[in-house]
Amino acid sequence: MRISDLTIVLSSLASFAMAAPASYGKTQLPDGLPTPNPDQLKAIELAAHGTLSNAPPPPSISADGIVNLQLIAFNENSEVAFFDQLIYNITNKVDGYHIKDEKEYTTILAALKAILAQEELHELNANNALAHFMKDRILPCEYIFPVHDLESAITLASTFTPLVLATLQDVVDIFAVGGDHGLARGVTAVVGQEGEQQGFFRILQDKIPSELPFLTTGVRDFAFTALQGFIVPGSCPNINEIPLQTFEALTVLTPPGPHSQDITVQFNDPNYDASHSLWLTYINQQNLPIVEPLHIISHDGKWVKAEALFPFDANEMNGLSIAAVTNSAGPFANANAVAKATLAGPGLIIVN
Repeated sequence: MRISDLTIVLSSLASFAMAAPASYGKTQLPDGLPTPNPDQLKAIELAAHGTLSNAPPPPSISADGIVNLQLIAFNENSEVAFFDQLIYNITNKVDGYHIKDEKEYTTILAALKAILAQEELHELNANNALAHFMKDRILPCEYIFPVHDLESAITLASTFTPLVLATLQDVVDIFAVGGDHGLARGVTAVVGQEGEQQGFFRILQDKIPSELPFLTTGVRDFAFTALQGFIVPGSCPNINEIPLQTFEALTVLTPPGPHSQDITVQFNDPNYDASHSLWLTYINQQNLPIVEPLHIISHDGKWVKAEALFPFDANEMNGLSIAAVTNSAGPFANANAVAKATLAGPGLIIVN
């Protein structure tokens, strides 16, 4: 089932900046989250076509495993808010969200309602695990989603979902290194479910449902930074409890197509790093990071506008590419090494 005229031309989160935002100006998520009563939980499970796992968490967890759960809960709060707002806009026929074809309307709304409920269970799974380990649940913030109609909302969903899929790879790896193998199976179950969502979003954009043979990987700090772009500053009750790094924002001003070309980016430069050599480094698929020289176009003492090659042709850079301004040309062994050298990022680029 496809939305007619759903031609997607925007390719990165930053490129939505010109759209009128859809505000979710409340810190209370639907259905009593993060602590629904039994009747609310039952209703969520019915809508989700499945249940919250009743298997007990492992008896112990590493410190880094706690951070994993905190980031997952932080992300799920945002996703629940996004899909709750999207469903509201569609059902109330807000300007730009009206679906004229009744069959399309029914099919899309049914899918989104299931997705919302499934995201609610993801949120409960992470926050309940935190509570089990005597840690605070991560509470929701106030959100502003940079979308203005159904097309831009689906584009945004199909941009943050692959970032989630990239980050959950890092989460599972950290669980494995920390000996938290008892939590890995549940997270990989979520990976599959998020992949199904992404296939649905891609079909709505007249794309093939499967993006890549090996999905792009990422790191927690990049996701933590990107998600804060949806948050009203100062509205998160306990974001300070999540010990992850927040980078300077990186805006991709000229999202590329499926060919090699120069792209323009912009970032804040409080430490005047642009007075030294910088690079734009790309993480794509499961390949070694790709590094390109960054050429400064302008620098006003704060904001830097710069240009670098997006080397699509030599690297078949389909799907999600995570771009970062780095203070080193590497070579980088993996995404984690890129994050350690990052000054600004992530810039999210999706091709195909």
